[in-house]
Amino acid sequence: MFNKLIVLLMPLAPRFIVKMISKRYIAGEDTAAAIATCQALKQQGFLTTIDILGESVTEEAQANAARDSYLELVSDVVASGIEKNISLKPTALGLGLSAELGYSNIYRIVQKAHESDVFIRIDMEDSPYTDNTLEIYRRLKTEHPLLGTVIQAYMHRSLNDVKSIASEDGNLRICKGIYKESPEIAYQDFDKVRKNFLDLIREMLTSGAYVGIATHDPFLIDESLKIIADLSIPNDKYEFQALLGVPIVRRLKELIADGHRVRIYVPFGSEWYAYSSRRLKENPDVAGYILKNLFKGN
Repeated sequence: MFNKLIVLLMPLAPRFIVKMISKRYIAGEDTAAAIATCQALKQQGFLTTIDILGESVTEEAQANAARDSYLELVSDVVASGIEKNISLKPTALGLGLSAELGYSNIYRIVQKAHESDVFIRIDMEDSPYTDNTLEIYRRLKTEHPLLGTVIQAYMHRSLNDVKSIASEDGNLRICKGIYKESPEIAYQDFDKVRKNFLDLIREMLTSGAYVGIATHDPFLIDESLKIIADLSIPNDKYEFQALLGVPIVRRLKELIADGHRVRIYVPFGSEWYAYSSRRLKENPDVAGYILKNLFKGN
């Protein structure tokens, strides 16, 4: 209750307090800090994907600036020696302004990444952008094989989307989904979302397509491992994925020790406030834990 109260009061807190709490989830505000975080994770056996924070721009100039930042990031990632894997949000690149602007900017990034053997993951956002995001992915995938996108398990449509993409040997991250959606299009029941998540994982693995199993839920990790064992899936056809800072590091290291690939999502940038608010709402215990340690001994 105390931890949830902290999260509810976050909008009233000074931004520097929120920033102290959010440091767990964010690699820093610049590329150098993010690359250093990725290098440290690499030494621990983790794979990484790196992402510039930001979404839902309101002007074309902002979208184009985000595009240019990603083009620079591709070069920085290649030069650094970290995992050549980048994630991006379509609305940060103008998809909310127009489908063609979003496509044009993402195309520029994917094309440069393709020339440097860098994998790009096109993230999925809330439902108004689902069709356009999948259309961009399909338009680019035929000529850019190092490309993937995301399907959210709480959406009613997701199994059909997964079947279609899996049949084309697509590359998907499967996650539960965090955006607030209506009951008409999204499951609201926790157990139904879990069941659908596992159905999507099984569909991907059965088809032979590559899947990122993105969850912090120990039950879903365990059940996914059972599916992998039941189907005798080789470990180069899937990976587990987690967000930076989510407190399940011991479990993730156990997965690595058992021969599974584990990737950490490493976000950075100046647009940390909205991202941190979502993460803390998902995991309110983290807020309480950090605050207790912040004032310990004072």
